[in-house]
Amino acid sequence: MRDSQLIHPSSIRVWRGFRNASYQQDREGFVNKLADIFIPLTCQAMMPIGLRSYIPTLVRSDLSGMPDEIALVGYGDQQTYYCASHDTVIGRAYGLLHDEVFNFSTEGDIPPSHSGFPVCFAGQPLKMSQPYYFAGNPIDWSVTPVTVYVVPANDQKSTAPLTAALKNAVQKNLITEAILVQDSSYYVLWLALKSGGMVPDDIKACMSDITGVVTSSSATASVPAMWTEKEGGIPIRDNETLNLTLSSKSAWRVAS
Repeated sequence: MRDSQLIHPSSIRVWRGFRNASYQQDREGFVNKLADIFIPLTCQAMMPIGLRSYIPTLVRSDLSGMPDEIALVGYGDQQTYYCASHDTVIGRAYGLLHDEVFNFSTEGDIPPSHSGFPVCFAGQPLKMSQPYYFAGNPIDWSVTPVTVYVVPANDQKSTAPLTAALKNAVQKNLITEAILVQDSSYYVLWLALKSGGMVPDDIKACMSDITGVVTSSSATASVPAMWTEKEGGIPIRDNETLNLTLSSKSAWRVAS
């Protein structure tokens, strides 16, 4: 598996980010920072040292407590993630970049950003802020259609019907994988779909009577290799999900 693009879901870092105080009144600046620097640099800095899949979503919602950006960040295994993030200079520098745009403080009104690895779903109740996966098969996420739901949870609607629908979809081979995480005021569901890209009806039904659900389907895009001349960043629109790969070609020219 180390030499392939296959990723077990337990090796996918599940990210939920909230913009920090500097950008609370400047969402445009936050989005531009993600598009111009943060998102492309994730690919450029981390894919050469172990990152295999990067699927970010820019979330825009009028409801309070919803994250500003979410992502699945997939590695070959958890040890590769920790080595890339902590045992390399570029990994440590990339980690520090998060503080430029995201909040990590538990004080104040801004929720802290979270990330973590999922565990296999074993039944209700869900542990708050613990991501779960439902199938457990290694897949190549870079060629898999992904649908994302960001769901307000302020009404404390039970997630039991949803987890039952997800288990059923996996057992009947209607989807390839599901990753679910619930935080205090929302939950996020990523569905790795079959080649046709269809979400099973019983999963859609679980979302149908909830107000304010953000839904997004992935679009593939390529990030130019580091040191490419005249990089323009990676534009991303509100509630858009990108499934990103890294180009192997560099167009940098040294001026004579």
